[in-house]
Amino acid sequence: MTSTTTPTQNLASQSQRDQRTYFVSDERLRAFAQLTPLQRLQWVEQCSHFVRLGQMARQADRAQATDH
Repeated sequence: MTSTTTPTQNLASQSQRDQRTYFVSDERLRAFAQLTPLQRLQWVEQCSHFVRLGQMARQADRAQATDH
């Protein structure tokens, strides 16, 4: 199946959150490649935990803002 939307239309339909980009240097990619599979999984878990903490803090801020 082919899409009838252009890349610009796809970006317009995405939320700002979906349009975020992140640059990773070659040096960081090489360092990640040298990690063991277990270390890579631990890294992913740490990132996931960090994101969840940020989401919980944002929700708490929103709840506090609506209480006032």
